[in-house]
Amino acid sequence: MKVYRREIVIIILTALATLSAVYYFFGDMKESKELVQTDLYTLTAPEPEAILAVNRPSVFARIILAKEPVYQAFASKIPEIYLTIIQKNPEIASLHLSFHPQGIVMYVKADKSMSRHIEENVLKTAFKSFAPQQQTKGGITFTYCPDAGNRFFGYYQHNGVWVASYSRKLLEEVAAIQRKQKNNQPKEQMLLRKTLDSNAPLNLMIQSKLLDLYVKANDSTLWRISDRWLGADLFESEGNICYFSSLPYHEPADTLFKTIGDTLSVRLEQHFPQLHISCQIYEENGKVYYTGCSLGISN
Repeated sequence: MKVYRREIVIIILTALATLSAVYYFFGDMKESKELVQTDLYTLTAPEPEAILAVNRPSVFARIILAKEPVYQAFASKIPEIYLTIIQKNPEIASLHLSFHPQGIVMYVKADKSMSRHIEENVLKTAFKSFAPQQQTKGGITFTYCPDAGNRFFGYYQHNGVWVASYSRKLLEEVAAIQRKQKNNQPKEQMLLRKTLDSNAPLNLMIQSKLLDLYVKANDSTLWRISDRWLGADLFESEGNICYFSSLPYHEPADTLFKTIGDTLSVRLEQHFPQLHISCQIYEENGKVYYTGCSLGISN
C-alpha cells in the first residue's frame, strides 16, 4: 500500500511539474508575442509636442556615449535617467520618447526580465537614497521613486512594455490606453509616420510650431509652416549626426525653400547650441528634401 501511495505522489508531483513547465513556457511565449506585436507608437500619451522613436537603441547608445556634444544636446532635452537606461541596456529592442508640456514619457519594449534588469542595473543605483512606493490601479502596479526637488519617478511593466515618466498623470494615461488597447493617434501623425524610415536609428516627429519656421518674401509676404507635424530621420554619417526630412513642393514658393532650410538650421542650433548644422536641399517627385549634418563633432 505504501508503494502505491509513493507512486501516486510521484505521479502527482510529475504532473504538477509538467503543468508548471507548460504554464511558464506558454506564459513566456505569450509575453514574447506581446513584446513583438506591441506598437509603442499606439501607446503615446495624449497631445504630444514631439515623439522620438529610437529604432536602434544600441546605435543610439554608441553615439551618445562616444560624442560629448551629442550627449549634451540630447541631455538638454531628455532627463539623464532615460539616457542612462539606454546606455546601460543597449540590448533593448526599441523604445519611444514622447514630449508633453507636463513632462516626458519613455516607452520600452521589455519583458519582465528586461524590466528587472533596468530596475537592478539603473534605478536602484539612481534612487538608492529613497524607498520606492507602489500602487496598484486597474490591474497595473505602479512604482514611484522619490527624487530630489519633490519629484517622483514613476514606472510600470505591463504586457511586454515598460513605461516611465516623472508625470504621474501621463503615466496613468498611458496605462489606460494600454488597458483599452485602442490607438487614438490623429490620422495626420499616422500618415507622417509611414513616410519615415524605420531602419534609421532615430525617427523624430515634431509639431512645426515648436520650430517656428517662417520666411519673408520680397513683397513682405510671410510664409510660415504651422499647425502641422514635421518628421525627420536621424542618423550618423562620417562621425556627424545628420537628419533627413522633406516638405511638399509648391512652385510659388520655389525661391523660399532654401531660406526655409537655412531657418531650420538656425532653429535647430537655437534648441541645441552644442551642434552646428549645415543644410542642403533638392527637389524630386513633388517634394523638397532637406539633409542637415552637425559639423565638427569629434569622438
